[in-house]
Amino acid sequence: MKIVRKIVWLLLTLGLLILAVQTASPIALGLAACMVLLPLLCLPVNLYAAKKLRLAVRLPVNLRKSESGVAELTVQNPTWLPICQIACRVRLENQLNGEIQTVQIGCGVWPKGEKSMKIALQSPFCGRIRVNIESAKLYDCFGLIGVKANFDAHGACVVQPDTFLQTLVLSPAAAHIDDTEDYSNERPGYDLSEMFQIRDYVPGDSQRQIHWKLSHKYGKLIVKDPSLPITRSAAVFWERTENDPTCERTDAEAEIVVSVCRNLLSQSVQFTVGWNEESSGRCVFQQIRDMDDLIGLLPRLFTAKPAKGASGASLLLQELPAGSCSHLVYVAAERKAETDELASIGRLTALICGETFNETDYAAQLSELEL
Repeated sequence: MKIVRKIVWLLLTLGLLILAVQTASPIALGLAACMVLLPLLCLPVNLYAAKKLRLAVRLPVNLRKSESGVAELTVQNPTWLPICQIACRVRLENQLNGEIQTVQIGCGVWPKGEKSMKIALQSPFCGRIRVNIESAKLYDCFGLIGVKANFDAHGACVVQPDTFLQTLVLSPAAAHIDDTEDYSNERPGYDLSEMFQIRDYVPGDSQRQIHWKLSHKYGKLIVKDPSLPITRSAAVFWERTENDPTCERTDAEAEIVVSVCRNLLSQSVQFTVGWNEESSGRCVFQQIRDMDDLIGLLPRLFTAKPAKGASGASLLLQELPAGSCSHLVYVAAERKAETDELASIGRLTALICGETFNETDYAAQLSELEL
């Protein structure tokens, strides 16, 4: 677009000069002079306005995968001077898989006015879309002379994963019931040492659940439902060390991690989510007590970039002592040399791409999972 404007300016200027020479017309000469002087006159205006303009970025907080959204960039001009054209180079990056898109947008702004520019947002992959201004320049009406403007404006939008339902079987043998004092108030479980509720007997109830004292008192069979311990020592770990990560594989891993977390919460299991972080070279851990904790974790989880060097499995073995959790769900794109050693930390369930699941049919393959 800028090239077209420059070509138009050049042709008009040359045409007016030729016309002025051939006809000796002062009007044509004056117009040619204006064509030359106008960009020069716009230069001090743009130099002044570049320091005064303000730019804000607004995005939707969340989007579904492949759902259309809009990023709105609003330019405010507090001066009494018009801005013929502001051109912005905008970078859209999915911080989870590294997918990058660059968009060029521009507009003019009236004095004491504001103008909004819109960019379509859409991604087939979950993650966190960060929008920031790579560069911005103010131009005259012909786009000849650019003046750099610095805008520290950015925003982010979380593209939610498509979670799927799972039937999780959590082995009570590894749940450390004796060490657990908290029980679910919402559903019964398997710990007969604590009573969830009492109710009338129905065919199929175990004789171990019959409350003989109350049954004798009321003259009918009364049973007690066992409680569900809230297991605090479970962990879900996402291995972020990959040789050749692909967007499809990263997307599948992210949805598996979040789906396992959601289904653990549905069973009143409190747990820890962890992953290895490229910037610090260490593992990050976050305890999840409820759905709000999980939703609040997604922006940070979805900025975890693929790490290099030591694998997350080896870091996990260094940072967590043996037997530190009851269950460990390990999600990875490929098996590491230390993967099997993670069984020393807790009962290991390794979900490895190419072994336990693939990038296209993972929801069906992991619909039933025993931990």
